Amino acid sequence: MGMTIKKYIMPVIIVGVLVTTLGISKDIFADPGSQEDPLVTLSFVEKRIDQVKYYIDQKIDEFSGNVSSNNDELNNKNEELNNRIVQLEQMSAKEIPKLEVVELKDGQKLIAKAGVEIILRGGKATAITSQAGGLSDVTGAIDIKQGQDIPANHLLIIPRDDGRGVFVEQYAIFMIKGEYEIQ
Repeated sequence: MGMTIKKYIMPVIIVGVLVTTLGISKDIFADPGSQEDPLVTLSFVEKRIDQVKYYIDQKIDEFSGNVSSNNDELNNKNEELNNRIVQLEQMSAKEIPKLEVVELKDGQKLIAKAGVEIILRGGKATAITSQAGGLSDVTGAIDIKQGQDIPANHLLIIPRDDGRGVFVEQYAIFMIKGEYEIQ
């Protein structure tokens, strides 16, 4: 029997030492409804759940409001940018002249406005200048004077709106960008 008692006493001593050294409180052994383990009513629990739900709903609404206001702001900016793109496309279609092919007969004059670009593609023509200067030959890097021949396939730019242009001596074909008048 001595052996059996030792067998049972050892585990009891170990449990006792553990309980005291680990500081297991009397809460484990507390009775339900005591101060250490209070009982609560269903209405108290439901009230707390409602408070938590209300708090969560508020946070979701705040987040949704921020997201939708940012979304509205982005939509407005996107609409503004799209409108601006449409305006720029309309302006570019109106304001940027396109190259057009113009055929002139012997003795006709082409008088151009400032900024007009002229390229002689075929035929023979001479420069019409003003007292302020000649025609700017961008390709040849020269200023063409009154009566000088216009070189074929050279880009000419009319610098001012003062009556400059070309006189056709023999049927000529031009590529022209900008406003001009044929006389």
